[in-house]
Parts: sequence; structure tokens; C-alpha cells
Amino acid sequence: MSGFVKRRRAFNIKGTQQSLHNGFLLTSSGNPSVDHIFGGGFPIGSVIGIGEDQYGNYSNVLTKYFLAEGIVNNHALFLATKEEDPIELIKKLPSVSEEQTTLSQAPENMRIAFRYNQLIPVESEYKSAASLGHYFDLSKTIDSSSLAGKDISYWNDDDVSEKENNFNFFNNAHFASILSRVQHKISDVEFNSTADGEKNLLRICLCSIGSPVWYDSDFVEDFLRFLGILKAIVRNTLSICFITVPFHLLHHLEDIYLDKKIINLFDFSFSLEAFAGQVEDVANPAFKEFHGLMNVKKITPFNGLAPFNPETRDLAFKLKRSKFVIEKLHLPPDIADDNTSFQNQVPSMSCSGGGIKSKLDF
Repeated sequence: MSGFVKRRRAFNIKGTQQSLHNGFLLTSSGNPSVDHIFGGGFPIGSVIGIGEDQYGNYSNVLTKYFLAEGIVNNHALFLATKEEDPIELIKKLPSVSEEQTTLSQAPENMRIAFRYNQLIPVESEYKSAASLGHYFDLSKTIDSSSLAGKDISYWNDDDVSEKENNFNFFNNAHFASILSRVQHKISDVEFNSTADGEKNLLRICLCSIGSPVWYDSDFVEDFLRFLGILKAIVRNTLSICFITVPFHLLHHLEDIYLDKKIINLFDFSFSLEAFAGQVEDVANPAFKEFHGLMNVKKITPFNGLAPFNPETRDLAFKLKRSKFVIEKLHLPPDIADDNTSFQNQVPSMSCSGGGIKSKLDF
């Protein structure tokens, strides 16, 4: 009996590629710099949790990136939000950028320290490799013709029923309604994929889950149960889930460890800490070029033993006119030390004048 085993090919889904680290099928979050930090993309079947910034401005930008990437690749979309009209949110998605993505070269000579010439920001690193995602222009909204014929499902308060047969153990009908709609959506996507002979990916986007509009007497228990069931559904299907949570609004609840329990149920998680309203951080010269910090909270060893380890976790972001950029955070050199050492030089006997040592001293 031959010991040769033929390796099966992975699903051929548009907008995906196999990981070089573990061979799993990856898809883009819509922002190549975020993909680069987490190993080139996110595995299909994973749940991505984002801690919103205080006003939700920057997390909303990443939400639009995630949805826009699905539109470009003809992925099926499921969008749930209670904060705004989901249909209006889809209309505000950015369009694909027309700029050529070329690797920006570092300046040959830097005014402060030449050794920083060898440091490449995250914005440049992901452009040098084969990029999985697209580049979007935030200054331009997507054309209405691009949305025609797309497989998009919406959820808001109007779709909530009193009790769902499959999830009648939830006291909060909103959580039960979302899970029921997600299951039906997955069934439709799988049926259509089988009929066409090709597989398709479902992108699930849940915006501001855990904001005050979700609160009731059993919110904590229902929320944790909801995330556990949702993770099991996503893990066993061709789908990926993107969730934004306002962790800064959960601290007043009875469970002081709620944020840690929620992050533990995510596969990948990071938070956005904006400088808006924080005077002491804005005054720091190291942060003057950025709008906030990106804190990586969790990277799961997805179906493996060791997780991907990014080169650095000292990351900062800034929102430009047309794009959201993430860069490595480096503290500026201490120029005061150089001035002090220059002033404290001790005069010595040498051939050079002025008592200052040079390479010709003896």
C-alpha cells in the first residue's frame, strides 16, 4: 500500500489566498496595513474584535474598509447595527483608489539621526509584498452602480421578533434575531455557491455591539452567550466576522472583568486609543504626527500551536484625507544629551585649536 497522500486544493474564493505561515486561507480586512500586522490577512472562520475609540470615528473607518473589500470581491455581506441606518452606511463606503501602490522610499539623509533611515514604516512594508486587499480612497464614496446586484443583508431594530425558535433561551430578543438571520444567510450563501459550482465568502459585520442601546437586566450574560454561539457558527462555515465593541462604556457594569471575557471570545483583537480629549498625550512630541495608538490585544494561534508574532506592537495611526495609515511608533532621539556632551568637553593639549578634540589629536 502506497504511503503517498494527494493533497487537496483549497477553496478558490475571490479575494483570498493561502497563508505562507500555516497554509490557511486568508482574506483581507480592507486595510492592507492591518492585514500586515496580523500576518498578511485574517483566516476564514475567524472573529475579529475591535475596541472602539471614544467617539467611534476611527473604528467606523475600519468598518467601511471591511465592507468595501467585500463589495469589490463580490462577497456576501451581512450588516447589523442599531446606531444608524445600515443602508445609509453602505452608501458611504469608500471607492477603490486609482493611485498606483508603489513602495515609498525612505529619504537618503535625515536631519536628526541617520540610523533611522533603515527603519521602514508599516505603510511601506505591506506595499513591498504581494498585497491581498485593495486600496480605497476615503475622499470618494462608492458608486451606486457598484452596489447593484450585490448580495447584501441588513439588520436593525425593525427586524426583531419576540422570540426565535432556535434561540429562545435569550432574554434579549436582539441577540437571538441576529443569530437566526446569520444562520439563514449562511444557508443561502452555501446553496447559491453549490449551484454555481464555486464557493463564496460571507462577511459578517456587527457595529457597536454593547453600546447603551443594547442594555437590559441580562445584557452581560446574553452578550457572552451570543459571542460564544456566533464564534461556533463562523468557525464552521466559509465566513468571517468583524465586530466593534465600545469597551470604554462597559466599565460601569457590574462585571469588572467583562472586557477580558469578551476579548477571550475573539480570535483576533485590537483597540484604537484616540488622542482626542487627551491633552497630555497630544502635548507629547512623539505623538504630534498621529491621531492615536493601536493596541494589539490578542492574536490566536488559529488551528495551530504558535500564533503569528508581529515585529513590533508599538503602533500608531493617523487619518489622512484619503486613507487610514498605521505606522511604527518610534520615540525621537534625545538631542539634549548631545548638546550637553558637547558643552562638557574638557580642553586638552592637542594640535587642534580651541581645545576641542578631533581625529587628528595625539
